[in-house]
Amino acid sequence: MSAPKFIAIGHLSFDVNIIDNGSPSSHIPGGASAYAALTSQKHGISTGVISSVGDDYPADLILNGIDFRKVISEHTASFANYYDNDLRTQVLLASGSRITRSAIPEDWRCPDVFFAAPLLHELPTACLNWFQAKLSCLLPSGWLRRWGHDGFISHANSLPAFGSRKWDVIVVSETEIGNLPEQQLFNLGSVVCITRGEKGSSIWSDGSWIDVPSIKAQPVDFTGAGDVWATGFAIAFSEGSTIRDAGLYAAAAASISIESIGLAGCPSRQDILMRMP
Repeated sequence: MSAPKFIAIGHLSFDVNIIDNGSPSSHIPGGASAYAALTSQKHGISTGVISSVGDDYPADLILNGIDFRKVISEHTASFANYYDNDLRTQVLLASGSRITRSAIPEDWRCPDVFFAAPLLHELPTACLNWFQAKLSCLLPSGWLRRWGHDGFISHANSLPAFGSRKWDVIVVSETEIGNLPEQQLFNLGSVVCITRGEKGSSIWSDGSWIDVPSIKAQPVDFTGAGDVWATGFAIAFSEGSTIRDAGLYAAAAASISIESIGLAGCPSRQDILMRMP
């Protein structure tokens, strides 16, 4: 089997969703790397995932047809997500093990897209140096998360120190960076995407901002919307789309994702093109 063209790395996870003070859902398989990988696969791109999970995560079923390399862990990362409209409060229920460079197959080091999505500091900030990708995309959420004994997650007001070159694309949500200086983002990525839910997104490149509107949807589950947005953007941008067009493609992808529960909402290329204005 040849090396994957799209490689996602980061914890797979379970999500327990509580919407508008309703009853908790069951443990829904998720994780940013799963949303990214399934969206990539539905685009017809050969895809690989490297993650740390427990034996309770149904990776063979969820990632069927995707090259999955597992780092053994006693637990699978798990979150309770409390939603009030599109605002989310998270509580950490369990965490997985760290992912090290030794988990990367040697022939996986030069993909078309390297998609890093740490959830809980499981990746070192220098992980970009593990790859020579044509395009690198980072969701730094996991490096911003902080939690105490009660598990309630907050977001730091600074990013950890980085010892690698710039990422090509970074994607963060507005709520994650409320206390973060913009300059830290500019120092981290060449293209900085800030998602704002139904308010759309703002994308910074070459010293200026581009605003991209959201696309209307009938939301059922907001979990993973930012991950799908980032994946759509990374795929479109890697294939030569302009920043604005890649942003619109990402917006259409996210609007589709929230109309289904969990990973079922990961869209194909045809789905997205049909949704675009």
